[in-house]
Amino acid sequence: MKSLCLLIVCFLLSTSMFSQQDMQKLMREKDLKIDSLIKIDFLAYKYKYLDENFKIKIPKEVYEKAFVDYKFIPERIKTYKDSLGVVLMAEFKDWDAERIASFRINYSWKRLSYYLWMKENEVLELAKKLNVKMPYRLKELFEKNDPKVQSELQNLRDKIYLKTAAQDIFKLSTKDLLNYAFKHNSELIELRKKEHNHAPQKRN
Repeated sequence: MKSLCLLIVCFLLSTSMFSQQDMQKLMREKDLKIDSLIKIDFLAYKYKYLDENFKIKIPKEVYEKAFVDYKFIPERIKTYKDSLGVVLMAEFKDWDAERIASFRINYSWKRLSYYLWMKENEVLELAKKLNVKMPYRLKELFEKNDPKVQSELQNLRDKIYLKTAAQDIFKLSTKDLLNYAFKHNSELIELRKKEHNHAPQKRN
C-alpha cells in the first residue's frame, strides 16, 4: 500500500513539474510572439480588408465566415470598432494581432490628451501642425522622444511639477513621464471617482 502511495505521489510530482515546464515554455513563446507583433507598424500595414483610411472593404462571405469561426456575438457588434475586430480576425486569424492592431487603429485624440495634459482640440491642433493624421502615430512621436515634440514634453514636465512638486519628474524617461501623467490626470481622477461612486455596492 505504501509503495502504491509513493508511486502516486511521484507521478503527481512529475506531472506537476512537466506542467510547470510546459507552462513556462508557453509563456516564453507568448512573450516572444507579442514582442514580434508589437514591432509591426499596423498603421502602415497593407490590409486586404481595409483601405488606406481603414475603411472596411471585406466581401460579405469572408466577414460572415470570420464571424462564425471566431464565435463573435451578434448583439455585441454595433459600431465600427466592433466590426473592425471581425475584419482583423479575418485578416490575421490571431487574437493577439487583432487586439494590438485594433488598439492602434482605434486610438483616440481624447485618450492621448489624458497623457499630454492638453485639451483634445489642442492635441488636434498639434497633430495638424505636425501633419499627423492618426492619434497613435502622434503618441509614438512622444514615446520616441522625437525632436518635433520636445517643447510639448518639457511643458508637460513643467505642468506636472507645478501641480505635484515632484522633483523626480525631470528625471523620468519619456515613457515613464507619459504613464505618470496619465495616472495623475485630474480629469481622469474625477472620472474614476464618479465610476466608483456609481458602482454597485456589495451587500453585507
